[in-house]
Amino acid sequence: MGEYDQNGKLCSRIMVEKTTLLVDRAPLHLLDDTLTYIGFDLRGAIAGAKFILNKTVKCPIIVNPYQSVCLFPSKSPQNQDCIWFNPDHIVNTKAIGNKTEVELSNGHFLLVEAKLTAFNNKLQTANQLKRITKERGIQASPLLLCLEPPKKHQLIKEKSGKYNFDILEEEEK
Repeated sequence: MGEYDQNGKLCSRIMVEKTTLLVDRAPLHLLDDTLTYIGFDLRGAIAGAKFILNKTVKCPIIVNPYQSVCLFPSKSPQNQDCIWFNPDHIVNTKAIGNKTEVELSNGHFLLVEAKLTAFNNKLQTANQLKRITKERGIQASPLLLCLEPPKKHQLIKEKSGKYNFDILEEEEK
């Protein structure tokens, strides 16, 4: 989540298990740095998630496809008080008035300014993105199968100078 340091600079507060760290990078810059480190970037992660989910705002993103790490924003990522959640570390959610209490796997609780249904929809969307990207990463793309038809016949240039395309025409009959 975003947090200002003693000099008024926007930094990132990160929770790693039961420890918190203040990192001298704004949240979106830190996400981009993390993605760049493994050969991706934030713009691509956002564009990919929007395409996969057919969603335009507040999309979850895959931060590390190799470890299936996904994060989703509690509100617009442009807001400095946006919190990025990893769905794997959410144990439970509970309504507290118009807010949501989020229980994390490290035993901590966060009170988020979002209605329970809205927060749980974001959580569900993040899990959907994880599932879809994992499936697409494992299975061959049907599009590739359409672009590369099975190689059943070798096309040979005949003495006449033409290729034997008539073999393919006979197969279609």
